[in-house]
Parts: sequence; C-alpha cells; structure tokens
Amino acid sequence: MRIHPIFVASGSLLLGVVVIPWVVAAAAKGIAPYTAKTPGKHTFANPGGEVPAVVQTFAKFQDRLGLSWDEDFLYIETNGLPDHPMMKGITAWQQQVPIAHDYTGQNAYKLPLKPERLDEPGELTLMGPLAIAVNGIPIFHALTQSGKDAYAGGELDEWGGHCGRADDYHYHIAPTHLEEIVGKGNPVAYALDGYPIYGANPAIDKPLDECHGYFDDDGQYRYVGNLEAPYVMAHFRGKADLESRPRAGGIRPFLRPIRGEITDFSGSLDTHFHLEYESSGETHAIDYRLTADGEYEFVFTDGEGNRTKETYEKRPPRADGGKGKGGGKGGDPKKKGKGGKGGKGGKGGKKPKKGEPEPR
Repeated sequence: MRIHPIFVASGSLLLGVVVIPWVVAAAAKGIAPYTAKTPGKHTFANPGGEVPAVVQTFAKFQDRLGLSWDEDFLYIETNGLPDHPMMKGITAWQQQVPIAHDYTGQNAYKLPLKPERLDEPGELTLMGPLAIAVNGIPIFHALTQSGKDAYAGGELDEWGGHCGRADDYHYHIAPTHLEEIVGKGNPVAYALDGYPIYGANPAIDKPLDECHGYFDDDGQYRYVGNLEAPYVMAHFRGKADLESRPRAGGIRPFLRPIRGEITDFSGSLDTHFHLEYESSGETHAIDYRLTADGEYEFVFTDGEGNRTKETYEKRPPRADGGKGKGGGKGGDPKKKGKGGKGGKGGKGGKKPKKGEPEPR
C-alpha cells in the first residue's frame, strides 16, 4: 500500500483503510466549541449606556462572537472560524487546514476605543495579527512569515484567507466581501491600534499616506483596503499593543508547501470538514473533525484511494504569541514574493533547520 508523501505528517501513522463514522461533535452555541468569558464590563445585554460606535460595527456578528467592552477597550472573543466558505481556490498550499481556536478571556482580541495617534508610523510584524475583521477573523501582514506576497503568490482563497502553521485561518487582504453584510461605506475591520479599515472607494478616497490610509474630512483616520500592495496597512498610524495579541494553539507540525489547487472545502464543526486538492493530475482529500473529547481526528485519502488516520491533541498556544520581529518599515510586498511558488512539496512534516523561518 502506497502512502502519498504530501499527506505524511511527522509522528506515527496508522496504515490501512480507515472508515470513520462522522458523528456530531459536542459544541456550544455561538462561538462553539468555546464559551465566551466576556472580560469587559459591558455587553449588548448590559450596555450600561450608549454602545460605542466601534462596538456597533461588530453587531452583525454578535450571535457568533463574544463582545464586551469597558471604557478603554473592546474585547472580541471568537473561535477563529468564519461563517463563509474557506480554502477553495488556493494554488500554493501550506498543507494546513482551518481548525477552531480558543480566543476567549485573556486570549481575546482587544481593540482600543480611543486610538492614540503616533508621531511616527509604527512598525508591523510578519508574524501574528495586525487587525481583526468585524466577523472576528484576524488579518495578517501582506507578506507571509517567509517574506512572500500571499495574494500575488496564489496562497489565498476566494475570500482572501488561508491557514497559518497553527492551522489558524486568517486574511492577508482586506475582507471587503463583508460590505455585503455590514453595508457599503462601513468598516470591514479594525487595526489593532483602533483605527478602522474600509474598502476602497474612489469616489471619496484621498491619496493614501505611508500607512496606507488618510484622514477624512472630519479628521478621522482610516486605512484603505484594496488589491494593490500592501493591500491593508504599511505601518501603524496609532499605538498598538502587540504584546497582548491572542495566541493560537496548533495541533500539528507545520508542513511543506505544495503546488496544485484546492478545489473543494465543505463541512462544519458540528459534523466534519472535507477538503479536496488536485495535485499532479490526482485528487486527494482530507476529512477531519473535532471529537467530543477535544481531539482532532484526520483521515487522509491519496490519489489512489488509500487512507490513513491520525489523531492529534490540541497543544497550548505558542509561547511567542506569534509576535516575531519581521516586517516593520522594510516589509514591502512590492519588492518581495511576486513569484510565490510555494516550494516543491512532496515531503510533508519535515521540520525546518535551526534558525530557518517556518513558512506561513
């Protein structure tokens, strides 16, 4: 029996044909499978006065997010999974898949309700979130951790997202598709400095500054999301607390990139997820689910129909919190990663050498 190499992760494998009955996993309502801890003083059920305008922009998604706030911050709790399709259309794939994460309590996203403008633009990082969309999905730097332009390199799905090495789903461009839900002319995301991100509007937009935004006629700053590098942000216009960013807890070692195309992705946390991938003229598949015991069961099907099964326990969040040192003022997508070939693939599960950056 042949095991296709692109689906071999490090660790033990159970060889043989496996048939798994996909039963419904235990899940809570809203931000399943986690329960919101609402670290803020106020919620929509107990607003304590007028709801801040920033909070109101997330209201369309309050049934699946944990939203609470105090005088200084909005806290956004989420499982990191959107309610739109994912992964389809990616042609340079890192072999990671979207799983749920516990972004709650002290690991929630935190937005300042009173942005503090910097005298000089602040640096970004290649690792970790720089902004959060109003549906609770984080937005990362235009460049991946390995310095490639994710959009130009074919690493993003039809919604502008993909998964990082912790199997964490995130965007690399502005999620302007959310305008269909929140309304044209409303913010689709907020940078971690508290300033809003809008979809481009040539009818009203002013020339963009070095941060990829501008001050409107009312003196309010906004970033502009478009399809020209750096897509969302070049620097922070305001003060952002990068030390308190949420951490993703992965379940698998990261895998090597491969070429091909993800042709199908479907499913949910309540049942299971199914991904199909075309590579070298063959169709491969991954089926995975979160069990009632909190483990992830994976079944990998190669181009010949052979199956292998693996089970993973969730690991604690990475100690570095995804902060890293990359990016900053030198992180220019116009100068890097246009090819984005994503490597030769073929040997999944190989860990990088010491000092080698782990691709995202």
